[in-house]
Amino acid sequence: MIAHLNGTLAHIDSKEVVVDVNGVGYTVDVAERTLAELPSIGEPVTFYTHYIQNTQNIIKIYGFTSRDALKIFELALTVKGVGPTLAQNIVTRLSPSQFVQAVLKENIPILRRVPRLSDELAKLIIIKLKKNIAKIKLEEKFEVSGTSSIHQAVINVLVNLGASDLEAEQAFEKAQETLGDSAEREDLIREALRYIRN
Repeated sequence: MIAHLNGTLAHIDSKEVVVDVNGVGYTVDVAERTLAELPSIGEPVTFYTHYIQNTQNIIKIYGFTSRDALKIFELALTVKGVGPTLAQNIVTRLSPSQFVQAVLKENIPILRRVPRLSDELAKLIIIKLKKNIAKIKLEEKFEVSGTSSIHQAVINVLVNLGASDLEAEQAFEKAQETLGDSAEREDLIREALRYIRN
């Protein structure tokens, strides 16, 4: 099993990249959020990976730039009805801490923001994962709480101003990291807009 790949980013496509490791090119499937975090072609890169060989003997390597994202991807795959594509969608739409909190707080609307994730599957994810998800040790530090009304309000404003769901989420995360958890809604919106415009 391939636990990680450490090499040079050789190629970027819409859903996959090629990593050159000592002259050998590995094709790695990546989530949209992961694509946004990649360095330039020719730069060093590390992927934490999940190896899958399906019933048609097709081998795929799924790669993530953080161990937390890999943990959420693998956890999602343990739920019946969640395949690699949907697990990638989860990693793209929700940060690891957002997914953990959504499951713990049984927040179906947050889970439903993931493309192709139905109400029924969101409920199944909560039922199957709630008991064990709190045991998952993430490198990202966060307090277990429901998605705040401020968070949702900021996301709504950013989307209404033309940002995609993913852009809004990433901009909010950067704004909160800069301003802190106690920041006011208006300040978070102003800070988040800087990242979207840039």
